[in-house]
Amino acid sequence: WASLEAVPRQRRRGGGQGNSAETAAAAYEKLDAWMRDSVVEIVKNLREAPLLVNVYGKGSRDEKPWIETEKGVEEENWEVLRRKWEGGVAPFPDGVIFVEELMDDDEGEGDRNRDGDGITRAWGLVVQGKGEECGPACYLLKTSKVKAGSGCGLGMGLGCTHFCLVRVNSFRETAQSQLKNCWLLQALQAQAQ
Repeated sequence: WASLEAVPRQRRRGGGQGNSAETAAAAYEKLDAWMRDSVVEIVKNLREAPLLVNVYGKGSRDEKPWIETEKGVEEENWEVLRRKWEGGVAPFPDGVIFVEELMDDDEGEGDRNRDGDGITRAWGLVVQGKGEECGPACYLLKTSKVKAGSGCGLGMGLGCTHFCLVRVNSFRETAQSQLKNCWLLQALQAQAQ
């Protein structure tokens, strides 16, 4: 998140610890852990995307970070959030995750596939921690929402959402291709074992 670096260094907790390979690997492990710990909350709030998830340290009970989700956060509102952090109105997060639906340029309606009562969508996620050693990482999230049929759930609108989260490997390959290849790679690895 570009404006994260715009906050004066004295307002940040922690800071840069060098740029060694070990430090970078630890930073990416931390970002991956934040994504694993936050993805269920993110999926629950996708109806109100774009989202900005603030990640704060570790919780006292289960060693997972405390997260706070800002809903409907458009890019034009980022400056307001940054001023809240600078002014001490809101605590400065240890990291942020920005979530936005990906649009397919060819169709103009997004990466949505409708299959009966189901809807599949692709989402782009950017996560960044504070400090020079914790640069941004990009992820793809695929959600498939299925509503229960008229014979199930007695018409109560029940359904479920399945999701798949994968780290972006290439910005030259499409999101759908990377999500598809992730599943193919997992199947090949399972056969090899």
